[in-house]
Parts: sequence; structure tokens; C-alpha cells
Amino acid sequence: MEIKQFGPSGMLQNFVDYIWVVESELLKEEEREDIIMPLGHINLIFNYGSDYKLIEREREILIPDTAIIGQIKSARHVRYGSKLEQIGISLKPAGLISFFHIPGTSIADRIIDAKEVDLTLHKVYHQIEKLNGIDKKVDKIYEYLKAKMIIDKNSRRISEMTDYIESNYEDLNINEMAEFFRLSISALERFFKKSVGLTPKTYGNIIKFRKNIENEDRRKHMQNYYYDQSHLIKNAKKFSGKTANELEHVNSELTLQHILNSNGVNDCC
Repeated sequence: MEIKQFGPSGMLQNFVDYIWVVESELLKEEEREDIIMPLGHINLIFNYGSDYKLIEREREILIPDTAIIGQIKSARHVRYGSKLEQIGISLKPAGLISFFHIPGTSIADRIIDAKEVDLTLHKVYHQIEKLNGIDKKVDKIYEYLKAKMIIDKNSRRISEMTDYIESNYEDLNINEMAEFFRLSISALERFFKKSVGLTPKTYGNIIKFRKNIENEDRRKHMQNYYYDQSHLIKNAKKFSGKTANELEHVNSELTLQHILNSNGVNDCC
């Protein structure tokens, strides 16, 4: 069982990171636990398999079949049912604004029914269900997003700001970022937090950790990229639910396995 990725083309690349697809007819009991990591994305998930649930303080919370996961700040635990069949759209922060015209702060740290954001998502969910073949389903989603896309001043600005952080995550300096965008620090942080749902610093920390674990060499020497061991331990536990050493021995969590062993994005569209 593996997660397959399909990257966007054209202008969609500014607003979508990728579409991911995972299918399994029968999950063993030990394969049903998973960890959702903060990666700087907003995830739109279409679930066609068994019910799955968010696990919080030993409580099980049913996740809607058409769900949106806003920006999260720490790892979340989920439990799948026996059949896993999902399609997910990993939106960049600017994508939420461009496609659905809402600020990131309105859904940050929340998992909500997609109808709270846009009723047409339920229609697309059922249209995709009737299609045969992954390529047709992915094409349908990108067709839908292209029709929804509106590029305005705010979506452009957030795309520029998140690109800046992606390029400077190693030594991100908020003062220098504010100067680059000709804003005061308070104006930058206020605009970014409202639009993305995270502060620039938190977003930068998430991107840095993501880059570190996606790259095998950096992952093996992560202590070199943090001030001290305690800082590394804190970030690893917060963002992945595991210590840095435990990340080298992930056996069951599907999402973590994919991030640690990703070979890139499939060509599509």
C-alpha cells in the first residue's frame, strides 16, 4: 500500500502542492493507526472507504467523508477502518484564498465538513465517485479547481510570502522578511496570520522540519540544523509525534512512511 502523488500544471502550481491518492481493500489492525503531520498545507479529503476518526485524548471523533483540515500546528492521530480509499488535495495557503475565498485563520487547527466552506465540494465528491481510473478522477479535480481559481492581490501576496519562507526557512529572519515586503513587522504578522492561519515563524518552523525529514541525508543529521538537542526533540515530537530517532524506524504509519520515503510527484495533467 502506498500513497500516489499527482502534481499540478500551469498556474495551479502556485496554489496546489499535489493531489494524493491511497487505496487498500483490507487494512490489518496494526496498519490502521496514522499520524497527520503539519506540512504547511490545507488538506481537502474525499473519503470513499470505511469511516475514519480523529483520536484526541482517547476520544474518537468521526471525520466527515468530505473534510477540510486547516493548518495544524502539531501532529494529529487518526484511525482508519478496514477499507482505505481516499483522495486528498494538498492546497498551498494561497490556494484556500484563490479557490474558496476565505482566510486561513477561519479554519486553522480545525477539521470541518467541506460544506462549511463550499457546497459544490459535495457535488464534486459524488462526481468523482462515479469515475473509473485514478487519472480521470485527478483530471476532474484539477478541472474543478481551474474553474474555481481567482487570482487577486491577496492570493498573489500570500503566494509570494510563502515562497519567500520556502526559500529562507533555514535562517528565517522576520525583520528581514518585513523589510523585503516593505511592511512593518506587526503588519506582516497580522496579514500572514489572518491569511495562512499561522504566524510566519510557526510556518517557517513547520517548513524547516518538513524539509529536514523529506531529505534522507538531512534527516540523519538533523541535530546539525537545530540550536541544540532539546530544540530538536521538541520540534520532532510536536510536528511528527515521534523523536528524531524514532523517525528512522517507522513501520506502520502510512503518512509518515510516505513522507520519509517519497520519490517525488507523479506526472499528471
